[in-house]
Amino acid sequence: MNIKYLFPFLILTILVSACSKQTITTEDEYKAVDLPDGSIVFLNQYSELEYVESFNERKVAIKGECYFSIVESDKPFTVQGELGIVEVLGTEFNLKSDSENMEVEVEEGEVSLSVESKSEKVARGQMASYDKGNKSIKTGKAPMSFKKWMSKMTIELKKFDQEFNKEIKELEKIVKDKSKEADKEAKKVGKELEDVGKQIGKSLKKITN
Repeated sequence: MNIKYLFPFLILTILVSACSKQTITTEDEYKAVDLPDGSIVFLNQYSELEYVESFNERKVAIKGECYFSIVESDKPFTVQGELGIVEVLGTEFNLKSDSENMEVEVEEGEVSLSVESKSEKVARGQMASYDKGNKSIKTGKAPMSFKKWMSKMTIELKKFDQEFNKEIKELEKIVKDKSKEADKEAKKVGKELEDVGKQIGKSLKKITN
């Protein structure tokens, strides 16, 4: 086959790979996601996070509620909600987004909330919310209501960590016991082979004599 005919297929494969999307969803559980740039996203229950796997542009899309811990970079980080976007450079904030409302609470740093032609900067300890019905962005002090579900998530993750460590210890014990059994069996087989060798030696001695 002429190699020039392979180029379109190779280019298509590269494009598909670069554009492949990662979609993470939650039901009645919480999830923590490490993004390729080192940022971390914590998903509340019944939420969704989506991003392009290559992550050349720091962009994600969400539905539901997510808490973001964004590493600083010269590239802005953009979160696409169902009604608008939040843009940051490096900060921590919580974002709730559905088809009717969008609300951001800032834990650290500063973000910009943009919906249609409206835009508001939101600083640490502040919140901004957009209501589709009123078509306006309201700002004020953040109640930090997200900390309730974050606390629940922390407890569940600790439980998971404890259960995981328990399972690891049980597996280590099984492996250790199996290793002891294997060593014991190996010694037994070794002794049996040694005895057989001695017996063969005795037999050969009798034959040669």
